[in-house]
This record gives sequence, C-alpha cells and structure tokens, in this order.
Amino acid sequence: MTHIIDRRIADDARQSRLARWMSGVTLAGMVFAVAGTFWVWTDRKLVEALLAPHLGLAGHPVTVTPSVQLIGLALSAPALGLLIYLLLQARAVFNGFAVGMRFTDLVAIRVSRIGWILVAKGLLMPFWRAVATIVLTWSNPSGQKALALGIGMDDILWAIVGALLVAIGWTLREAARIAEEHASFV
Repeated sequence: MTHIIDRRIADDARQSRLARWMSGVTLAGMVFAVAGTFWVWTDRKLVEALLAPHLGLAGHPVTVTPSVQLIGLALSAPALGLLIYLLLQARAVFNGFAVGMRFTDLVAIRVSRIGWILVAKGLLMPFWRAVATIVLTWSNPSGQKALALGIGMDDILWAIVGALLVAIGWTLREAARIAEEHASFV
C-alpha cells in the first residue's frame, strides 16, 4: 500500500517541477513576444522580408516608412496584448499546478479565458492581416496598393482549439464543483 502513496507523491513532485518549468516558459514567451514585435516592426528589412510575405504580399511592392512602422506597432498592440494576457493566464494555471491547485474553479476560469482568446485570434487575425496589408502598401503609388484578405486553416484551427478549451474549462468547472462537494462530506 505504501508504494501507491510513494508513487503518487513522486508523480505530484514531478508534475510540480514541470509546472514551474512551464511557468518560466510562459514568462520567456512574453518577453520574446514583446521583443520580437518591436524587432520586426523597427527593422525595415524584416518587415519586407518576413512580414510582407506572411501577409500575402510576396513579390508585391511595400513601402516601409517610419510612420508605417509606428502604425504597424500600434496595430500589433491589441494582438500582442491578447497574447500577453493568454500567457499570463497560462502562467497562473501552471503556478497553481505547482502548488497543488488542480481541480479548482479558478483553473477552470483561466482555461476558459485561454480558449476565448484563441477563438478571438482565429476569428480576428484575417482582418488584422488585411489591415496590415493596407498599412504596408498605403504609401505605394496608385495601382500598387493592396488589400489581402485570406482565411487559412491555421485561423480555423485556432478557433476550434479555442472552442475546445472553452468546453474543457466548463468541464473543469463542473469537476471543481464535484471535488468541492466531495470535500465537504469529509
């Protein structure tokens, strides 16, 4: 009987270590997201070589001026803010796991929030990319301006994964309620 208890303690310790490590990964993700956004938008060559093709402007002339770079940074701020919020929610979940908070209402709420953010990402990113194409070609001569609106499988998958996480959050909320109910009997 003690080997079952010993194994559970070892599993809990391993899960706590992994959760602490993942908490650090989310923090690093926040730092890299902010730094990467600033790096891409402040380097004209990166905007032309990396961002323009990603937006569907490969082979299309783009004009990167300081005002375009500032507008691009401003345009990226809401998406970056959502990413930071998502990572903060994930970090809080991992920090909770590290101290043994697994089936709690707070974990369920945070997982649902992560899901809603991913649904929003899947639905809004095609429009963000369209606005970004307008910004990058705004200063082009007449006839060379562009609007690229495309919905990719990744947009659809983000929305589906987000909806799945929302459903998992609902399930976790019910599990937390049942766990709390069982704890009140003891």
